[in-house]
Amino acid sequence: MTSLISSLVTVCFAFACGIFLTLSYIEKPVWAVMRNPMTPNVSDETARSVHAALNRLIRLLPPTMMATMGTGTVLLAVQAWQRDFAWAPFTVLIVLALCLGYMLSQLFGRIEAVKDYPSDGEIEIVREGLSKLAALHHVGLFSAALTVLLQVALVQA
Repeated sequence: MTSLISSLVTVCFAFACGIFLTLSYIEKPVWAVMRNPMTPNVSDETARSVHAALNRLIRLLPPTMMATMGTGTVLLAVQAWQRDFAWAPFTVLIVLALCLGYMLSQLFGRIEAVKDYPSDGEIEIVREGLSKLAALHHVGLFSAALTVLLQVALVQA
């Protein structure tokens, strides 16, 4: 049962990596706005187009990702408990908890900034919301990938 839980943890966070990686590819044309929302390197048309794509995905992906990351987190806690809170599984759980703490503190406001504003609205607001959500997606990708890496290197080794 212990190895099954460990495998499920890895699968959950590998799936999350895949979703965050897909979002990252969708946002690739506007990566420059993460550092400077008004950068001239990204056209207004491109920013509006990516904003509109994210607006379509926002209805589906947050619930899916919350279920995936929530399930993975519960499984990590079960894994740590099964292994008597040994340093390796406990380390993976703590690292994820810290990453999720930051992400959850930012998530809903950044989703709303894109979801609640039309892609053809004021370009400054479109770019600002887009830049913040894209940056959070990169944090999510880092968090999920780090969890998979730690899980494979420390727990399943």
